Amino acid sequence: MAGGEEAPPPEGSSGDSVLVWVQDFDGYTLSINAAHRAVLGWSLDELSAVPFWELVHPDDQQRLMEDRERLVLRGPGRMPARRVRMLCRDGTHRFIACGMRANPEEERIYLCGEDVTDHPPQVRGERFLVGSWDWDISRDFATWSEGMYEIYGLEPGTGHNLDIALQRIHEDDRAAVTEAIGWALAAKESYAASHRIVRPDGAVRWLYSTGRVFVGEDGEPARMRGLTWDVTDRWQSPPIG
Repeated sequence: MAGGEEAPPPEGSSGDSVLVWVQDFDGYTLSINAAHRAVLGWSLDELSAVPFWELVHPDDQQRLMEDRERLVLRGPGRMPARRVRMLCRDGTHRFIACGMRANPEEERIYLCGEDVTDHPPQVRGERFLVGSWDWDISRDFATWSEGMYEIYGLEPGTGHNLDIALQRIHEDDRAAVTEAIGWALAAKESYAASHRIVRPDGAVRWLYSTGRVFVGEDGEPARMRGLTWDVTDRWQSPPIG
């Protein structure tokens, strides 16, 4: 933990069950503890690639972001634990009672949470299809999670590079996605795009992908990591970009 400090755990929680993580002011995760990994399933590499609000249920995002913005703007302070639904690596959501504390000098937000899914109300609703990817730019080789193969309708284990991935994108969206990737690499900034893919069975699916560029010791882009959601049932015709 930066500065050796942690956010206060939710009232009544036990130490071993507390999810602890640290974010920068841009919303990217810098560290997590074992309980966080055990409950939500994400690795630190996966979490560091996207702003944390991408992993909050859409119905809870606005309220949590407003609380977080007030916490950052008013300086040192704490936000009492609030229950939000957070996305697990398997596409389900769990209720987390999450508290925050901001440290403006470090530009860090310390968070502690407790899984309260077993307490009413129970988590219900559809499973989200989500996967993670890690593109080694120098080797032009992408590693996919099992969720990515499920989204694309492919057998796990198939290797990928940028050209292979682009071939699976709908021809009407391919140029816009290529441009978004090129901009992210040139600016060494975050990447986001909404686009269609054509699965091997001919089905067309809408995806939303977001990630960020990580630079190497030479200051040049070395990797791009991110997450991809199948949003077909939520976005029938979203804009590109």
